[in-house]
Amino acid sequence: MSHQKGRVFLREKNLQITVSSLTGRVRSINQDNFYYNGVTLPDDSQTDYTAVYEANHAFLAVADGMGGEREGEFASLTAVEALCAIGEELPSYEQLYDCVTKANGIICERSEQIHSCIGTTIVIAVIKGKRLRIYNIGDSKALLYHNGTLTQLSKDHTAAAALVEAGLLTHEEARKDPRSHQLSQHLGIPPEEMQLSLHQQENIPFAKGDVLLLCSDGLTEGLEESAIIRLIEQQPDSPDLASSLTAAALASGSRDNITALTVFQRRTLLW
Repeated sequence: MSHQKGRVFLREKNLQITVSSLTGRVRSINQDNFYYNGVTLPDDSQTDYTAVYEANHAFLAVADGMGGEREGEFASLTAVEALCAIGEELPSYEQLYDCVTKANGIICERSEQIHSCIGTTIVIAVIKGKRLRIYNIGDSKALLYHNGTLTQLSKDHTAAAALVEAGLLTHEEARKDPRSHQLSQHLGIPPEEMQLSLHQQENIPFAKGDVLLLCSDGLTEGLEESAIIRLIEQQPDSPDLASSLTAAALASGSRDNITALTVFQRRTLLW
């Protein structure tokens, strides 16, 4: 709060958060979902969704469902709804792992009931002050824009990413390789087949002017890294940033559902 000539002004909150989720031109149902401090994409949502929020701390996620239409939608919704049990507190790794494990059980049970494989990815961000933490399973991404560069903070759990780690593919080759869609980890794998691995990266600096982007692969399949950087640099603090990113991915020919969640750090913080 600040004062000027007897008037009181409420200070802006540190973080500006924008969300955009598009069904796209090919699919009839949006199998993506998101989470922001207890808010998720409504069940059976048939329209594109945009929103803007403000916060000093944030707990966010994006999930990308897989399976026949409604089943993929069910899987991604199950993943983000599991996070709602945490409430408004900023969760620990242990709390998040417990949530995704419970969601995995529900999704696996549904798969058995319908005799079909379904699943979802999830990428999670926890922001407090000038630090952030990233957790993910699958290939939905967390990207950090800082001083003109875009750095991936999440880990792609795909066959192509494993080949990059082994030195058999470059990052650019992996992006265009069909094995980039072969997930090695996702929610919906029975525990007797594989133990879930929730990748974590913690204590990441988040400075004034930085932008965090959480997104489904519908965005990164439609936009090159240079295009994402250009759009962020044009309007890092715009309430339309997420919408601009998803619209550009759609215009570039993305055939999947497209979801972007952006967080802009407004101020220099001491803690």
